[in-house]
Amino acid sequence: MRKFLILFACAFCTSLLSSQTSMRLVSETPVLYETVQTKPVFPGGIQEFMRFVMKNYQAPSTEEEEVETGTLEVSIVIGVDGNISKVEIIKEVGNAGKEVKRVLAKCPKWTPGSQNGVNVPVVYNFPIKIQ
Repeated sequence: MRKFLILFACAFCTSLLSSQTSMRLVSETPVLYETVQTKPVFPGGIQEFMRFVMKNYQAPSTEEEEVETGTLEVSIVIGVDGNISKVEIIKEVGNAGKEVKRVLAKCPKWTPGSQNGVNVPVVYNFPIKIQ
């Protein structure tokens, strides 16, 4: 009976550890914003996020360089802790991407997204109009 209990305990612990490992793998793979069950939320909502970016964005003075206009496309990952990482400029407009990266480095934490009750990193793509 004792050997049976030890064998059962080992099997139980092994299955528990393997399920935790698979949960970690799920939480490390970014999920698209459009498909995640519970979307990440910026304090105040997406409109407030855009206000934050535009308020903190500093266009170069026209004396330093010519300011190009257009739509910059950005991709970020909102981590399981709500911090922004992996900022990628998908479509650049002049040198605006460098400034957007600087602004996003100062971004407050988001409420993270979740899938099946587990916080997961979420990829969020968005445009910024440079005028």
